[in-house]
Amino acid sequence: MQNKVQFVRMFVIVLFLFKTAGAQQKTIDSIQQLLNKEKSDTQRINLILQLANIHRFSNTDTSTLLATDALAQSKKVNFKKGEGFALHTLGIIQEFQGNYDSSFHLYQQALQIFEKAKLKKGKASALLSIGGYYYYQSNFIKGADYMLQALRMYEAIDDKEGQGASLNNLGSLYNDKKDYPNALVHFKKALDIKQSLNQGRTLASTMLNIGNVYYGQKKPDSALYWYQQSLANALQYENKRSIATARSNIGNIYFDREQYPKAIAEYEVALQIDQDRNDQEGIAVNLINIAHANVKLKQYDKSIPQLKEGLAMVREIDYKFHEQNALKYLAEAYAGKGDITNAYNYLQQYINVHDSVYTEESNQRVAEMQTLYETEKKDKEILVLNKEKEVQRKTNIFLIVLAALILVLGLILWNRYRFKQKTNRLLADKNTELQRLNATKDKLFAIVAHDLKNPLSAFRSITQNLSDNKLQISKEEIDFFISRLNQSANQLYDLLQNLLNWAISQIGKLPFVPEKISLVELAEDNTRLFENNLMQKKQQVTVNMPDELFVWADKSMIKTVVRNLLSNAVKFTPEGGQIELNAREENGEAIFTVADSGIGIAPADLNKLFKVEEDVTAVGQSSEKGTGLGLILCKELIEKNNGRIYAESTAGHGSRFIFALPLAAN
Repeated sequence: MQNKVQFVRMFVIVLFLFKTAGAQQKTIDSIQQLLNKEKSDTQRINLILQLANIHRFSNTDTSTLLATDALAQSKKVNFKKGEGFALHTLGIIQEFQGNYDSSFHLYQQALQIFEKAKLKKGKASALLSIGGYYYYQSNFIKGADYMLQALRMYEAIDDKEGQGASLNNLGSLYNDKKDYPNALVHFKKALDIKQSLNQGRTLASTMLNIGNVYYGQKKPDSALYWYQQSLANALQYENKRSIATARSNIGNIYFDREQYPKAIAEYEVALQIDQDRNDQEGIAVNLINIAHANVKLKQYDKSIPQLKEGLAMVREIDYKFHEQNALKYLAEAYAGKGDITNAYNYLQQYINVHDSVYTEESNQRVAEMQTLYETEKKDKEILVLNKEKEVQRKTNIFLIVLAALILVLGLILWNRYRFKQKTNRLLADKNTELQRLNATKDKLFAIVAHDLKNPLSAFRSITQNLSDNKLQISKEEIDFFISRLNQSANQLYDLLQNLLNWAISQIGKLPFVPEKISLVELAEDNTRLFENNLMQKKQQVTVNMPDELFVWADKSMIKTVVRNLLSNAVKFTPEGGQIELNAREENGEAIFTVADSGIGIAPADLNKLFKVEEDVTAVGQSSEKGTGLGLILCKELIEKNNGRIYAESTAGHGSRFIFALPLAAN
């Protein structure tokens, strides 16, 4: 049953590899087609370097040939960017094969080219790779320094891919120093960046590193999960280096669980892949791991040659981290054999190498550099924040100034609007005044044309008759003519008196001397003035008001008002009609009424009274006509005495003219 399961698993892996290999081949074919069509030398070099970087994970020989070709073509056309990245790619290939010194020299050459050409991205990639070299040499101080330089530069040019690679390498450095919290933070940041950029091919190494952190923290289940994730990703993209590393790390899990045969099986698969790739570091590490498992199985004679071979290889590539492991395992193997001398010798060598790798100064310096980087980052963030605050402050000032300008503009517009409204009101008032003056003019013309014309015409006609027939006029005719002359003279006098008073009131020169007035006396005095008129028209006047009713007003003005109202009543009341003068006290006022039994006034005509702009010559059906000047004068005189005047009438039922004045104090 177990063999069947193993067969199925192998079949699935082979099928998976076939599919992913096909996908990768499609990418290679696509780039190859572009390469065949491209005529630009620089673009062709860039495409060749893309192919070299794809092949470096699966076939280092092909990758080396392509990168070497790109380097030669770049030199030929003086394409510094292509030259620098070709050298950098060759350095990575040498690093994959464990040739660290060769890779270091290639990285330095690339760095010099990038610096001269001022290519920041290239410079950052070279700095990161040099930092990796020092890390492999267990020179953590220099390693951290170069890696942090690279990270700063990638952040400055906002290169997320480069930031992810830098964080990944820094995480490895912290992990080797057993600073697991810092290592995990850096690895997970790197993983997030790579996933956001959809960099599937590079995820395997970061997943391996996360697994290593959990392995160092003695959390084997979590470590195994991440190793398996890394292996699946590496298989998908034919990343042979990561496949070998993942299998080796899975072997470490089995080793810790004391399942040594299973551990050796994983190590041997990894060893075979590294031998095919000619990866000296991988070969050495897997030899040491296999030997260590054999030590645990007490196969000392088998393990000691393997350890010595692995030790020689890591010393050749100067990889001190694995050198100390090989020395420790040799001491353990010799101790198992009972060879105390060799055990002590290798143990002493292990202590010396271990102390050179993990020194307090090293830990402190790396921590200081990390603190410096974090401080610089915080300072930059503070600088950006301060700039944002300054921009916000300036924006706020601008908005305040803008609001103030809008407010000032609003006030100006409001003042202009108010000024315009005021001007319009003044113009309206002036227009009203002009209309009133125009009506006054028309009124004066109407008076001259009507009220003056009729009595003067009568006066002229009578005198003309008297002159022409002075010897033939009888006594009765003389009496008649004298009566008519007297009537005309009285009309002219009243008209001129009204005109005079009105004119004086218009210019504000009419004297105003208020006093206590008896209304009954005022009514009786005015009635006596119209005795002849009343007798001729056989009219009756009734005065009906209390003797003790007094008002506070100008006597001359109120007398003029009563005279005008009574004159109109006599004029518009037919022969034999009735006229009543009434007065009463009501709400602190004296209400004076002149009522007649005339033909009355229609409502439409009633509204025209007391208005200078209205033509009242056609008001009513009486043959008696007037200009309405008397009523206008009455209104002005009553209002000047703080009173009010109005009329009530119904056509065919007479009229009532009423004014109210303040009562006089007792």
